[in-house]
Amino acid sequence: MFGSDNQTGAHPYVMAAIKAADVGRAPSYGSDEITTHAERLVKQIFETEDLDFYIVTSGSAANGLALASLCPRHGAVLCHSHAHIIADEGNGPEWFTGGARLIGVGQGNEKLQPQHLQAAAASHPKEFVHGPQIAAVSFTNLDENGQNYRPNEIKALAEVAHANGWLVHCDGARFANAVDGTGASAAELSWKSGVDALSFGLTKNGALMAESFILFGAARNKAAKYMRKSTGQLVSKHRFLAAQFVVMLDGGLWLELAHHANQMALKLGARFKELGIEIIGEIGGNEVFAKLPPEKAKELQTRGISCYVWPPLGENVYRFVCSYATLNCDILAVR
Repeated sequence: MFGSDNQTGAHPYVMAAIKAADVGRAPSYGSDEITTHAERLVKQIFETEDLDFYIVTSGSAANGLALASLCPRHGAVLCHSHAHIIADEGNGPEWFTGGARLIGVGQGNEKLQPQHLQAAAASHPKEFVHGPQIAAVSFTNLDENGQNYRPNEIKALAEVAHANGWLVHCDGARFANAVDGTGASAAELSWKSGVDALSFGLTKNGALMAESFILFGAARNKAAKYMRKSTGQLVSKHRFLAAQFVVMLDGGLWLELAHHANQMALKLGARFKELGIEIIGEIGGNEVFAKLPPEKAKELQTRGISCYVWPPLGENVYRFVCSYATLNCDILAVR
């Protein structure tokens, strides 16, 4: 029930949009009108024409291709020690970049901080031929512990990164939840705060398969489209992926669904407090982390209330994830 927002089915509007796209013939490989419509919507939502938008099939592909667009094979990417790209993508970023190294900084429940980047800069000097050359910084919003980064926090990271000549990537698999949770705009959480590349995902938020990466401003480069093709991420019947972006973005469905998931997480957090269960960290989006005796977690799981143990936040901490489909009765089932 609360295992992951990936476990939830696609929203009915998404399935209807895919079905509607399945009429007649259309140009392939992204040359269709639905893809053009999706690109227009992305530029509208992010308040800029100065971007390139690439649809792919998975969040790992989005992260890998975004980082490959920013970092050469002899380079390195700084990220949190528990970031998804370093802990849960099977060396994918290293494969996509051709060998770039991921360097973990920061521990536990702390967010990535400017001082982490400054310390890494000091320990990895530029032009030292025997060590990796830092080329990019990656942070996750929402992060792996359910926290959101606000514009001022992103700007602080970007200031240090850009001062060192590094580019900034945001893993936005739950970007919609971060937008709703912070109250900031998509632009304010991305390029307006110094983000050069964004992995922009909607799958966790109710789509079937709608992931992408966006390159802003000076990070735009021609190589990205060729890398997408050579890594098997340029889908032939592209309109069926693009249709999901159109229905989610046109009219604000993506934010409506994220808002519901976030509100359900707040209700779940309140439910835990009623039961005397400790909440770990902030509820910055649609994830709740609770400290439970193992026997209580097992008892919940036997009743169909799934959750994952979460060692980065300490012993006996479990992650509960809400989604657009979470109901009030699901919250009340936690007892």
